Amino acid sequence: MKKALFFAGIFTVSLTGCDVFESSKAQIEQQYLSENQELKAAIEAIREQGLQTVAASAEKGSVAACVATSLDADPMGALVEVEGALQDSADLAGLVDTINNLTEQELSLETIGQLLQHGAETVDYLKTLLSEYELSELQTQLTNLLEQGQNKTQDVGQHLRELIEQCQ
Repeated sequence: MKKALFFAGIFTVSLTGCDVFESSKAQIEQQYLSENQELKAAIEAIREQGLQTVAASAEKGSVAACVATSLDADPMGALVEVEGALQDSADLAGLVDTINNLTEQELSLETIGQLLQHGAETVDYLKTLLSEYELSELQTQLTNLLEQGQNKTQDVGQHLRELIEQCQ
């Protein structure tokens, strides 16, 4: 487990230095958030302070409290901390498969190479999710999410937007 997190962290840091994570997704996300300033403020607060901090400190009944509570209750909610995630078209089932494959294989440079083929965002998502959950717990949570009727073709961005839009 520590090996997986270590290698994911190393590759994330190296890719971040190359501006791999900068994309038009972040710009499209900002445009989307500009349509509702309360949602925008909530997402910015979550990214600056962390999901759990905002969930604990936001004023009850506020949009920020609703957004933080909705995201905190969902296994994929932590992904909102990744800039551009609200507009990402990566499919949930594919992300779950990637996570399941991590536990089935011994971590090696080949495995890391295969992981990077899924895209830099996948590495960043894994880093974010692994900071919240142990790998086995994450696997269980995400499998349950898909089994509870989540559309297997639904993408990460659509899923996160549905969670936050119920707070408008």
